[in-house]
Amino acid sequence: MKCVFVWYILSIIVCDVLGYWDAGTTTLEYKRTDTIPRQSFFRWQMTQSERLVFFFSHWDWNEIRMRRRLNVVAGISIDKLNLGVASILNRRTLISSANYLDPWFNRQRDLRIWALGRAGEHNTPYRYRVWRLTRLFPKSLNPEHWHGPRGVHSPRHDICIIHSLDMIYIYSYPPTRYHYAYRTFLNWKHKPLTTDLWFSGSGYEYLQHVYENYKIFYGLVTRDTVEDCSKYIPKWWGKFICFRNLHRYAGVPNGGGLYDRDYITGIGCFEIRYNQDKIMVFTDLRYYMDFVHLQSYIWFGQYYEYAYPQWGIKLGYFFYDSNSNDPGIPWHYVQKDTYPLGKKK
Repeated sequence: MKCVFVWYILSIIVCDVLGYWDAGTTTLEYKRTDTIPRQSFFRWQMTQSERLVFFFSHWDWNEIRMRRRLNVVAGISIDKLNLGVASILNRRTLISSANYLDPWFNRQRDLRIWALGRAGEHNTPYRYRVWRLTRLFPKSLNPEHWHGPRGVHSPRHDICIIHSLDMIYIYSYPPTRYHYAYRTFLNWKHKPLTTDLWFSGSGYEYLQHVYENYKIFYGLVTRDTVEDCSKYIPKWWGKFICFRNLHRYAGVPNGGGLYDRDYITGIGCFEIRYNQDKIMVFTDLRYYMDFVHLQSYIWFGQYYEYAYPQWGIKLGYFFYDSNSNDPGIPWHYVQKDTYPLGKKK
């Protein structure tokens, strides 16, 4: 019996020693006690209803409320491959990184969006089709702007707008009882960072999390860990927000948003490893707000292509849509679909 116990202890020690996040380092990987088998294509962290606060006050409700913020995050996949995540702006529009979507621009209609469904559970997502991908700016052809193992990624203007072919089910206000999908909001151009900063992703914490790439988690960063990006990368690469990777995460999530409370401020781009330093780099969206509004807004005529084919058909000879029965989309439909982008003049 003692021999079995000794071998058990030795096996635990060996597993910890071999559990490094990368070869050639003495830093142990980040461990999470998540042993639930896979139940859905994407899975969010579980939340609980706010009505249970009185009965279960010993639960960590700060953690539960932080998990509930993940309802603005959607997963992106193609075929049976999980690619990354995106942030929901409204019922038709999402924003994400462009680098991991570049190989699939010729198969835009085959991409799928996974968002929290009406069942209100963390593992019952709804699947939506993609209508169009729009990279905010064309990919740079200058080799000095490329990085990565094969030099195929360009961090310059690494932003992509995703338009959904189907209307995404989004709750009308932040849900507190069930885990419904919600939307994030664009930050102001001159808004400084506050102390409530967090980011999300489906593969960044530890190597197994990266390999699986379907568990949507959140991570915390603080304003005092902001680094000057110009010490590590050229200024002409773009506008970035850099943080020291104090938790020793395995990387930066593909397309994972950096949020300032409920406002999206950045998008996960890449990670810098300089000696023993690990720097997480996010594209600063505050410099691109006007371009995001321009590229993500859907004009009235574009709706006839996919969103509201019923409004392009004349039904009878009488007034149907208060416009002499001419094909047209009611204003309140368009306003709901493009909010908050539709209010910008």
